[in-house]
Amino acid sequence: PLCRYYAKMCDADNHAVREAACQGVAELAQKLGKHSLYAEFLAPHVTILLQALLMCFHDESWPVRDEACLACGTFCLAYAEECLPELPTLFERWTEQMTDQIWSVREDAAVALGDAIAAYGPDMLEKVMKVLKKSLPAAKDQPAMSREEYKKLQNDMQAHTGNQLYSCGSLAPKLRKGGAGRIGCGNCAIDRPKAPWEATDGCIYLMRELCVRFANRDHSEREDVVLDDNTLLPLMTELADSCRLSHYPQSDDLRTTLWRQLPPIAGALGKRRFKSLYLDLFIELLAKNLDDRYGTGASQLSIHAAGQCAEELANLIGVGIFRGRLEAVGREDAFDR
Repeated sequence: PLCRYYAKMCDADNHAVREAACQGVAELAQKLGKHSLYAEFLAPHVTILLQALLMCFHDESWPVRDEACLACGTFCLAYAEECLPELPTLFERWTEQMTDQIWSVREDAAVALGDAIAAYGPDMLEKVMKVLKKSLPAAKDQPAMSREEYKKLQNDMQAHTGNQLYSCGSLAPKLRKGGAGRIGCGNCAIDRPKAPWEATDGCIYLMRELCVRFANRDHSEREDVVLDDNTLLPLMTELADSCRLSHYPQSDDLRTTLWRQLPPIAGALGKRRFKSLYLDLFIELLAKNLDDRYGTGASQLSIHAAGQCAEELANLIGVGIFRGRLEAVGREDAFDR
């Protein structure tokens, strides 16, 4: 009865109820799935719960999509065999979410893909790597736009009229629309197109998952999945090149994501490995973002993220070594600003 109720609530009219139902389903898998005594009792109900979560992948409410995405990854970890028939559909949904307009949805899609790799091993890693290599340089396809043009677009009432409202906190019911779909705060049939840079942004979160969970032989979640430097270095080089672009205003947001995710990546790779192979890929860009004396137009958000990143990297590899790398690129005073 409990599983049927959760599945029913995943289709409730209220978007907050659907979100809570997805979270409840995830907790079932997390707490019972690997329990030596109780795992077998939930196994017969995995199919119905997974179908309910798959339905929520198409929800217009992004928190619902977010929770459904994470919950499916949790189910794959706990019930890998039972989820196998739906794996092609799940993989397609996860990779779609990697390019979502909402940053937290992109991040949690990356977490779910990491769970899938942990559940299914090298075969899943191969599929994920293909997606990563294809999407990582997507920011290079972002159309050029000046900051003035972007501001004008943001302030253009006509350009925003009728578009989806992404977050309102309202608990008002989301009713069904004439036979199919739902409506919420606005007409959800109208949506902002996905931007190429958002695919690159999603890949940054995926790179973090790969490095934190599978890049260290001693701490990898699977013995048969370990990413060596021959695999990671070309990806990190491509990431640095994509984040160096500045021909569009949202590039600042992309760099903000990079500076927030680089410290956990560096920590997972380890002091010696990161310092010798990867630090130099990012140090000049990081220093440039820190030092805005030359009018780069960086936002306070990205400058703060860069400062936090610099502090954490300096603590990891040593302040003296970090200052030395800054001096090598002619930005020795950037760290003090």
